[in-house]
Amino acid sequence: MSSLSKGFALFVGGAIVGAATALLLTPKKGEEVRQELADLAAEAKKRAQEFCEQVKQDLAEANATAEAQAE
Repeated sequence: MSSLSKGFALFVGGAIVGAATALLLTPKKGEEVRQELADLAAEAKKRAQEFCEQVKQDLAEANATAEAQAE
């Protein structure tokens, strides 16, 4: 895992923990908090999937470049 990937993973993890903490410490109904946490988790999952797809594309391009240079 590259340092960029590690940094992104740490950033996303920190953002999730921070947002969850803020939601849990605000005076809201439990149902509202649970919905906001579910929305936050869905958004984090979407961003993680997009990031993984971008990494796959970058790796495929790097692999193709390396193969072309090897020939």
